[in-house]
Amino acid sequence: MLETFKVKCPNCDAILIINRSTGEVVEVRKPLIEKSTGDRFKDAFEKYKKDKLESEEKIKEQLEYEKEKKEKLEQLFKSKLNEIKKEEK
Repeated sequence: MLETFKVKCPNCDAILIINRSTGEVVEVRKPLIEKSTGDRFKDAFEKYKKDKLESEEKIKEQLEYEKEKKEKLEQLFKSKLNEIKKEEK
């Protein structure tokens, strides 16, 4: 006979591993993704793909932000440089 058994929580869909003799929860396996397929390997792969896409999107956003920041600073530098040149005349 197995020492443990599995129970799925109806509220959070976590899988609880319970010791038969003590009734103690030995392990809690929370779902890796919101809509679990039931296969943890597939869920892990889907989570990896989702996380990778989110990371790439954040990188693109940050690169765009830095590009805009650089352009603003260059404009500010040019305008101040022009002001200084006008003051010298």
